[in-house]
Amino acid sequence: MPALEMVLPGPVEPEGLLAQRKPVPRPAPHEALVEVEAAGMSFDDMLMRRGACLDRRTYPMVPGRDLAGVVTAVGGAADPSLVGRRVAAVVPGGAWATHVTVAVDALTPVPGTLGPVEAVALAYPGVLASHLLHDVAGVRPGQVVVVPGAPGWAGTTLVQLALQAGARVIGISSTRQLAGTTDLDFAPVDHWTEDVTARVLQLAPGGADAVFDNIGGPNLADSWEQLNASGILVSYGNNATRDTVVDQAALRDRFGAWTAASPGRRAVTAGLFADGPPANTVLSGLFAAAAEGRLRPYVAATHPLADAAAALREFEAGGQVGRVVLTVQRRDR
Repeated sequence: MPALEMVLPGPVEPEGLLAQRKPVPRPAPHEALVEVEAAGMSFDDMLMRRGACLDRRTYPMVPGRDLAGVVTAVGGAADPSLVGRRVAAVVPGGAWATHVTVAVDALTPVPGTLGPVEAVALAYPGVLASHLLHDVAGVRPGQVVVVPGAPGWAGTTLVQLALQAGARVIGISSTRQLAGTTDLDFAPVDHWTEDVTARVLQLAPGGADAVFDNIGGPNLADSWEQLNASGILVSYGNNATRDTVVDQAALRDRFGAWTAASPGRRAVTAGLFADGPPANTVLSGLFAAAAEGRLRPYVAATHPLADAAAALREFEAGGQVGRVVLTVQRRDR
């Protein structure tokens, strides 16, 4: 049976995704062939669909930054004992498919207590969150961090890792989403009913040590005002301007002007583990924490791979608590 992949031909509506069949790929010498069981949906995929992502990939492309599945073959230079193992990986793209070849050194074993959907719920969000918290902001015990979109696809993991780092967390979202994360120990701020900056400064007199802003646009100025005298604003998304390619040079100039006018505070942009440890090293620790019950994967919804258009439309509508995940039924089941 040939492989199936969901192809984004260009900036199109979600229904413009193309389900295409192709031969099952063969792994190169240092690669493994993974029969995918679950693949994640992220902000990057939405921007790709809208033609607003600064990424080196070109159309047509297969979206998807992370996957979990079972190794069914390996290349000639790879360890044959990998065959049959369930693994996960964070990848540059291409995860929305039934079969994906992945470099062996990018694979992370999935503990037996963790299913593929749960593994994906932690994969890209967890590696991203770890990078933002530790490599970029250097969050320390006792600090206060602000997380807009705390219940979202990345926010649930970001909040948990910040708490594990010993920080106090202020989470910002809507009434409905906040109601779905009452088990997370953060101070909620409802952006529908409250003056967010005033409430943050009430909860953290003097300001926060770090704000992780995935909203962008006008919200960045508010996030800057929420910082204390030595705080850091980390911008890692632009949900408010999702149809526009962000001028990164102009944004850096803007942040530079803010920093110059307020020495001690910083504003930076950040992406996925640009200068951090290997993703599989981080992911191994995340899976161990989940297996021990110290980290919870939040799954908002699952959809079959063939229904990726409906899943993407749901994801873009927002309001979910956790991750929207695409699933594949393996042929041997």
